[in-house]
Amino acid sequence: MIARAFVELTATGSQGGHVLDVAHTLARWSLRLLDVSGAGVMLPDRRGRLTSMAVSSEAVRVLEHEELAAGRGPCVESHRQARELVFADVDITDARWPDFGGSARASGIRAVHAFPMLTEDMAVGVLNLFRPSTGGLAGPDSHLARSMAAAAGDTVRRLQREAQAQVRIDELTTALAEATSVERAKGMLAVQLRLDLDTVSAVLRHTARARGLRVGQLAEAVLAGTATIDFPLVVSPTDDDDGA
Repeated sequence: MIARAFVELTATGSQGGHVLDVAHTLARWSLRLLDVSGAGVMLPDRRGRLTSMAVSSEAVRVLEHEELAAGRGPCVESHRQARELVFADVDITDARWPDFGGSARASGIRAVHAFPMLTEDMAVGVLNLFRPSTGGLAGPDSHLARSMAAAAGDTVRRLQREAQAQVRIDELTTALAEATSVERAKGMLAVQLRLDLDTVSAVLRHTARARGLRVGQLAEAVLAGTATIDFPLVVSPTDDDDGA
């Protein structure tokens, strides 16, 4: 069972997967293998905001939501500090998050053990484990949870890098496609307007700026017949300077 968990945690997200798949797998195996009654996984979104990605119950969802809204709590703090945190007895008020204990008690939770998903000395998420009795996880369970969180963290980091690389590839692909469209549109306009290519380039740049478009977007519209180019240029006193 444990070996299978690690295989899934490292393989999850292959072939176009998403970090959400990793969060789901980590929470599921935590429930199966560890002495806990609830589990949740938080990951930063694309804007860097920590977000609940997978929860085992409505009670866990509510607790995590309250932490995220308040910006404090054992799970949020574990991620922020990139270190393991144990709230061993929610009946004992912790000055760092005085309201958390009452919410946890109301959900039947007596202790919380949070494990940052560490990779390259930084937290890329946090595994939150909830227990119906006081105290953090015992030695073997604690070690297993820490190892699973680390394995999931490595997978999340890999997927993030792959996503960033894909964005760059998409940007390059778009730029190349637009460059091709620009050259085709320039050739077509040079014939239609009886202008040299340098002048056509300047006309395209000016018109695109005036219409709030990229030159490539305007060129594609010209080729599609959905945009026309005025020449000579129509001048208005409210026009921006050419260098603006």
